[in-house]
Amino acid sequence: MSGGTGAPTHLIGLWRGREVDTDATVSFTSGSLVFAGADGRLLRVRLEVLDGCRLDGLRATLYATGGDVLEVAISADEARAVLRAALDAATRVPELTRSLRFVGRSTANHDAAHDRWFGPLLARRRAIVGISDPLRQLAQFDVDGLQAELERALLELSAQRTGGDAPRARALEALLEEQTEGVRTALGRVALATTALQGSDADSRLADWRVWIGAVRVLFRDADDAWPSLQETLQRGP
Repeated sequence: MSGGTGAPTHLIGLWRGREVDTDATVSFTSGSLVFAGADGRLLRVRLEVLDGCRLDGLRATLYATGGDVLEVAISADEARAVLRAALDAATRVPELTRSLRFVGRSTANHDAAHDRWFGPLLARRRAIVGISDPLRQLAQFDVDGLQAELERALLELSAQRTGGDAPRARALEALLEEQTEGVRTALGRVALATTALQGSDADSRLADWRVWIGAVRVLFRDADDAWPSLQETLQRGP
């Protein structure tokens, strides 16, 4: 790639063991910030190696895995827009359901049960898509509320299946809880990652966000894996 176009900046710091101090233009392409120095050399910073970024006034600080730090002096609104676009891309919510087998597919006779189980998860996925601010994503995802909704879904499904027979309902609830133990474990991991991200500083926020979104991805997978057993138990009863 040629470095002839981009927004003007001045770059100073340490990158991969090399001291950097040069005027440069910055552009964002293919998941990387590309700095083209005055000497024609390119410095490419891939988003996945950034642990954090602080964008403050006329300066941005990029914190990379391994301890490297780059200070970017912003001399134009165009450069700020490039860095802002990179940050938005770094925390864009990925597709969470594409590879899953059951979350997007209802069965002919159990649409209501399927939708009751997956509905709270899908609602939260819709709520965070298009939001790039990690803290706003946390607020919209609301893991504590999600856990309460999933537990309530199991209680309601159990009550519907047993027709209000309390002993049979309790027996069915116990089976359903056993079959969703992995989901509860995954919810706990999301909760821990949420706490870490809420308390993170700018120099680690991207790394903490990646841990959080990874935990969310596992939660969706575990909920999907649990569905066949849930469906069979609801059909069979206690």
